[in-house]
Amino acid sequence: MSVPEESCMPVHCSVLGLFRVRSIGILTLALTPLIAVGTVAYASAGNDAQADGPAQKVNPFVGTGKGPGDSENLFPGAVMPFGMAQFSPDTEDHGLGYHYYQDTIKGFSMTHMSGVGCSNEGEVFVTATTGPVSTQEANFESPYSHDQEKAAPGYYQVRLLRQDVNAELTATDRTGMVRFTFPAGKAANVLVPISHTLNHTTGAEIRVVGDREMEGFVENEAFCGVKQTYKIYFVIRFDRSVGSSGTWNGVPDHAVAPEESGRSATQTAPGRWIGAYASWPASNQQQTVTAQIGISYVDLAGARNNLKTEAEGKSFEQIRASAESAWNKALSVIEVSGGSETNTRVFYTGLYHSLLMPSVLSDVDGRYIGFDNVIHQVKAGHLLYGNFSGWDIYRSQMPLLALIEPKRVEDMAESVALMYRQGGWIDRWPQINAYTNIMAGSPLSVIVSTAWLDGLHDFDIDTAWKGMWLDATQPAPEGKPYQGQIGMQWINTLHYVPNDKVEYGSVSQIQEDAIAYASLYRLAKALGKTDDAKTMYDRALYYRNVFNPENLYFQPRNADGSWVPNFDPVQNGKGFIEGSGWHYQWFAPADMAWLVKAMGQDLFNQRLTAFFDYKTPGWYGQYYNPYNETDLQAPFEFNFSGQPWETQRVVRRVLKENYPDTPDGIPGNDDCGEMSSWAVMSMMGFYSVDPASLAYELTSPVFPKVVIHLQAPYKGKIFTIETSPNPESTPYIQGVRLNGAAHAKNWITFQNMSDGGRLQFVLGTEPDKSWGAAPQDAPPSVSEEQP
Repeated sequence: MSVPEESCMPVHCSVLGLFRVRSIGILTLALTPLIAVGTVAYASAGNDAQADGPAQKVNPFVGTGKGPGDSENLFPGAVMPFGMAQFSPDTEDHGLGYHYYQDTIKGFSMTHMSGVGCSNEGEVFVTATTGPVSTQEANFESPYSHDQEKAAPGYYQVRLLRQDVNAELTATDRTGMVRFTFPAGKAANVLVPISHTLNHTTGAEIRVVGDREMEGFVENEAFCGVKQTYKIYFVIRFDRSVGSSGTWNGVPDHAVAPEESGRSATQTAPGRWIGAYASWPASNQQQTVTAQIGISYVDLAGARNNLKTEAEGKSFEQIRASAESAWNKALSVIEVSGGSETNTRVFYTGLYHSLLMPSVLSDVDGRYIGFDNVIHQVKAGHLLYGNFSGWDIYRSQMPLLALIEPKRVEDMAESVALMYRQGGWIDRWPQINAYTNIMAGSPLSVIVSTAWLDGLHDFDIDTAWKGMWLDATQPAPEGKPYQGQIGMQWINTLHYVPNDKVEYGSVSQIQEDAIAYASLYRLAKALGKTDDAKTMYDRALYYRNVFNPENLYFQPRNADGSWVPNFDPVQNGKGFIEGSGWHYQWFAPADMAWLVKAMGQDLFNQRLTAFFDYKTPGWYGQYYNPYNETDLQAPFEFNFSGQPWETQRVVRRVLKENYPDTPDGIPGNDDCGEMSSWAVMSMMGFYSVDPASLAYELTSPVFPKVVIHLQAPYKGKIFTIETSPNPESTPYIQGVRLNGAAHAKNWITFQNMSDGGRLQFVLGTEPDKSWGAAPQDAPPSVSEEQP
């Protein structure tokens, strides 16, 4: 969901101020080691830590951005795999959280989303000062140096230079722990400016409880200008009795004197400034204060129970060691060996970012807040997930998770079904329990369909089907918080989205809808729903109605059937979402065989070759855009057009130029793991243009050996990928063997992987234009089937 300034959607323009993506300077940075970025913290902590585990190869600073104008916006802080708590530094007041180029830290907050394109979250904000307590932000924000900053999975450290306070963060699934080390001779203060979030705080409350606790809630707006709100409850527990404490209540721009006698403060309207502080007298030695913070989206009792269950009685080092161990276990599901140190770091950092979201929303006791704003109980042994960046992650992040985290994906699919059951509709981009309606299509239908077709069946497919069918065939009712597919009344009558009725992305709307229809067609077949399958098959071909047979581009069309005149396929945003006609001419992922034939194979290959003929990566109207999801599948489309060696060439180029081991090491917004997962899959040698087809296109791996450890319910135990020596310098496939047999097709099935087995590549320095190039070697397309 990266958005260029020229073509932002209305909701983005009003909120972001937007980042213009760089178009220069990337090639020279490619595959260079990380220098002066704050050394990644590799020191182990406790007996559970693995000194040589894959967590040691992760660099959390990748994707945090290098300079003003960059759109990289990942957070480097402490988090568990898919954790509710994402405890991280904030270098800005309202925005995306942390940017590497910003030189002051405001403080640390408990919630973030990984690399999304709008201001978001940042609730339960804490920081530390020395001396007299001041509630003015100018007195508690601090300069910092990357030379005195470290990060590793589950751990973050920085020295706040203004007052020489060292801050360390770690986390469990639903709690965070901060350890502040204060200098000798000065009073030590922990401030909780609870009104401070990264978005628009609409209400808050904080209370000082006893002699070592604070509790309360924060109410914040959903991201991207959505006016729905949600609450997060918190309990903060210090490791020793507080010397003095109090609260404040005022406005941010004026000094607010803290009141030691005030035990509570309430923000009842936006724009107010409340908080609390705890202070300890000066000591003649350094003193350390540790605070444990439990959070819950359900209620205060949930936050307290999460804290008790996951953190009570545990030291900072114990929790840090447990987090490192958890990350080593999660990352070890894929073992890569024999590659360069840089590629190994890039790979495991990408895998790490692929395992951050969707986020766990259910409390440790299984309670969660539903889309009906009622408290529900998840089934024992399961988790409720939220924050699905649907338009982004259906392409590669969720297919990757389906392969390596099948049980979690089943729970994620069940979470989608519960969204429909409790809220009445399936959203495109749900945040917490709010419908945001961000982006286009029905991406969660693709995700759920793919999960079921992959063999993941431990969720309520009947409820999910009802919700997906409704979304695919009916307009959403008026007056509801959900939107449904845009232009549905026109889709049902004209079988496309007319530009004079729905101006925003009319062409790409139906293209995105069509991939959902194709996924539902395949799912209906698998469920034995013959009539429904025929309906969805027909709808899956609606995208053809915006393909102009004269110029052979997808083009905006009016309700009377006329093509919008003066069409320029290079122009951004005219009928297309975050892209141009050149970008979207490649977007028929479920039916590439038809598109190749309709355009003509020679012209298709000429245009696609020209699409990658740019000097340096950038956001150009006529070239491949590595910074956004609009054409992530395009490098693999040569596999459909008889030139798979070109896929091998351009995939290697995109990886080299856009995924260095540096702060700008992710192109554009990571969008909750989507851009990272593209790199992870590509580096292993496969990608799926249409995940629900279960076909995975092949390209050349960058590692001599990859071992994927499979889990139930899959039949296999491991799937191994091997290459001939020196794969980094031999990008072209000369031959493939699958389970010992010669394999001429340029794709394999998901079941080939999930059943376990061995995929072997022979690679060379020059293209082999015979392997995988015959028409029968191409991946399947929906129009080649019969409903």
